[in-house]
Amino acid sequence: MTATTAAPAERQVRRAAFALPGPYRAVLRQHRIVLWVLFGLFVLGTAALAADRLWVGHAADVFAATECSITNTTPGCGGEVRGYLDAELQFDRNLDYAGMAMLGLPCLIGAFVAGPIVARDLESGTYKWAWTQSVTPARWLGARLAVVAALVVSGVVLFTAVQRWAWTTGPELEYGRGAWYEQAMYGSLGTVGIGYALLGLAIGALAGLLTRHVLRAMAAATGFTLIAVVVLPLARPHLWATETTTWAQTYPQATPNFGLLVERGMLTADGKRLPETLCWDSDRDPEPCYAEHQVTGWYSDFHPSSHFWPLQLVETGILLLLAAAVTYAAFRLLRRRVA
Repeated sequence: MTATTAAPAERQVRRAAFALPGPYRAVLRQHRIVLWVLFGLFVLGTAALAADRLWVGHAADVFAATECSITNTTPGCGGEVRGYLDAELQFDRNLDYAGMAMLGLPCLIGAFVAGPIVARDLESGTYKWAWTQSVTPARWLGARLAVVAALVVSGVVLFTAVQRWAWTTGPELEYGRGAWYEQAMYGSLGTVGIGYALLGLAIGALAGLLTRHVLRAMAAATGFTLIAVVVLPLARPHLWATETTTWAQTYPQATPNFGLLVERGMLTADGKRLPETLCWDSDRDPEPCYAEHQVTGWYSDFHPSSHFWPLQLVETGILLLLAAAVTYAAFRLLRRRVA
């Protein structure tokens, strides 16, 4: 009899040891529907991207087996060429769509946290019940942010890993694929996506505490997060020292593409830099202008592909610091409100 009753007791002890603390379980129960929806979006997006990458690889293998050529199309290969190019084009578009989804994700997270997670309890007054159940206001807010942060970081890491795998592997695309420094691609290929997601979470928490109204909190969080997503990348080219290349010739018909361009212009005989627009005039030949200013060549300040990770890590560090500062402000505001 003793052994029979001891076994369930031991199982209960082990289950309790691995169970989440009460505030975290309460968040999961209270917001399980929206949390499952957010989790489902991550899973569906990741699965669709992986499936598309596998499909374009399969399409490339099938096209290679036909012995048809894209550059020198032989009779009878028109359908195969069009089918393969359509698959490539759709794959490239889906990579862009995935990158744009990552750009909008921080706004979605900010609105979600500001409204349903924080402001709804404050607006309805149910927070008073939680705070009387041996849960301090700081722990109440911390549990909400921790649950959402764990879900968001896990989802972003998974999605980013699949996006990078899809972007770096597979067949060479005739249309090419988005460059690493393009806005949509850059945010979905490294760690920056995590930083912006957590910043959106922090802004949402602060907006919810400030407004204490669901709709106003969601609008404020979306607006301020959108400003951050648009403005902060403007500083990206200046987060790491650029490289410079020069070439001695008149203005080329096709300017060399070295990577993320930061600045480009003309060089004079004494090494002075001039803006590239100085001799832009459709009504006259630029050669006299070059001679007048003693232009001997051109320069380009740029970030090569080797700067991808330094830029990513520096920007991510800045975003995490901003997220920590906004989160600290949210807890300070909460403490002042309940004092």
